[in-house]
Amino acid sequence: MPGKAVIILAPGYEELEAVAVIDILRRAGVDIKIASLEPGPVPSARDVKIVPDVLLDDVRDHEFDLIILPGGIDSTETLAANDTVLSMLRRQMENKRYIGAICAAPTVLDRHGLSADMTIVCHPVCRNAVKQSRLGDERVVQDGTIITSQGPGTALEFAMRLVEVLEGRAKMEEVNKGVLARL
Repeated sequence: MPGKAVIILAPGYEELEAVAVIDILRRAGVDIKIASLEPGPVPSARDVKIVPDVLLDDVRDHEFDLIILPGGIDSTETLAANDTVLSMLRRQMENKRYIGAICAAPTVLDRHGLSADMTIVCHPVCRNAVKQSRLGDERVVQDGTIITSQGPGTALEFAMRLVEVLEGRAKMEEVNKGVLARL
């Protein structure tokens, strides 16, 4: 049975990070839902608009194997202040399920103590915002059930790691035969 994932979009998300992750997970057969906080197309940092599959409130009580937060400064601030997002992330941690965050989004986890004493990475411009977590230097880091990555240029590697944790290395390698991501 394929993994179930949700990627949460808020206005100002980083489009490369969102689209790369959605694309790669769908190629791998993962059941990924695009969720938004408000109805209608969600504008990215550069005004690329994605029409979500669902409203976050409609899936807030669903169980997901993976919750993904793309970066983008404005998006990250919105996600960090949203009670539904935080409730879902806390439940995900309690149930030992995966959380993926890239670029500025790992700061949401740090700010709310979800990655305290764990190693994470984020975009270099956000490193000073990390107070409770250890900072790594790798392009993609996994510490337990938290997977983080640095930014748009690492989005394919990040997506491939998400496939690997949900569907296994063989599926990740199969997907990469057509994609040719740097692993």
